[in-house]
Amino acid sequence: MTRALVASIVTGFQVGAALVASEAVVADVGAGRLGFLRYAIALTLIVPVALNARGPGVARRDLLPVALIGIGQFGVLVALLNVAVLHAGSPRVALVFATLPVVTLVLGLGFAGGRVSRLEFGSILLSVVGVAVLLGGDALGGRLGPSDWTGLSCAGGATLIGALCSHLYRPYLQRNGVTQVGMIAMAASLLPLGLMSLAEGGGVPIGQWSTRTLVLLGFVGVSSGFGFILWLYALTHLQAAVVTAFLGLSPVTATVLAVLFLGATPSATQVGAVALVVGSLVAIAFAQRRSRSLAVAAPAPGSAD
Repeated sequence: MTRALVASIVTGFQVGAALVASEAVVADVGAGRLGFLRYAIALTLIVPVALNARGPGVARRDLLPVALIGIGQFGVLVALLNVAVLHAGSPRVALVFATLPVVTLVLGLGFAGGRVSRLEFGSILLSVVGVAVLLGGDALGGRLGPSDWTGLSCAGGATLIGALCSHLYRPYLQRNGVTQVGMIAMAASLLPLGLMSLAEGGGVPIGQWSTRTLVLLGFVGVSSGFGFILWLYALTHLQAAVVTAFLGLSPVTATVLAVLFLGATPSATQVGAVALVVGSLVAIAFAQRRSRSLAVAAPAPGSAD
């Protein structure tokens, strides 16, 4: 298994765990303030690594595009996810967000290098079937109210933004490196998140936050810093549709942690949906191994038969 695949897998676990932790604290902290503090903490981990990275800094012509992508990736996307878990719960939100691979694949038709093999395409569709099973079963069972649909709509919007940013990042990562691009993108997102935190009402004053809230907030921030670096590293070595496929691990993680720590009771449709998503990930890993084997076996250009 390559380092890029390992990075993708770890990122999938991290996203699910961060969604559960966010659900546990978002009502007290607030969606905008949670996003701001999450990436302020993550930035303190990324800045020293970026400043000590080898090679030239980010080119001046790339600063604005990278900043705008960061605002979308961290400002808008994360704010939508925080609102989503407040209304729909982290397991459901994670499963909707797991459709990111197929949305990335569709958008990739307009980007260079957006093609994937038939097996990879089938694997991605299998993960989407898992989400359809969840939403269809819960809708037919009357378990989705207006608040749930609000949350799921926000999760869908976050998914679309994430897919677009996954493609837009690639050329800047290849030119400028992972950590420096990550530092600029994350720093740029703090402005809109800070404005959102000032504008939103509700939440508990900071002085009244419990130790549990502070610990979970610290976990979300620290894990996001490490997770983002791993995600960008994977994007520099694998196609965006393949990297985002491993976000299918996030609903598995979110469902298990929600049961263990939030007292949630998974429905039969949730269990079935998680099984389909896990199956899609196994197929993706097999497809990647097969592609590498074919590449090694193929003769070099210009070599004799």
